[in-house]
Amino acid sequence: MSFQVTVDAQRCEGARECIEVCEPRVFAMRPPPPEVGWLQRLKVRVHGGKQAFVRAEAACTGCMKCVTACPEQAIQVR
Repeated sequence: MSFQVTVDAQRCEGARECIEVCEPRVFAMRPPPPEVGWLQRLKVRVHGGKQAFVRAEAACTGCMKCVTACPEQAIQVR
């Protein structure tokens, strides 16, 4: 079974909790995309200047640990 994983760039502040709990390494970090607003960019900067993004969606096992761990509720798994 495959899962669809998304990270909302308008919510993710780059706290890295998803990176830490995801054993299959579905997520990685990168600078925010250009469409992210200035306030969100400021929040991301506080956490190191990078946001989570889905790097390896096919590796997702659907455990939902990332959804539970994300303090901004920026991750969805379907």
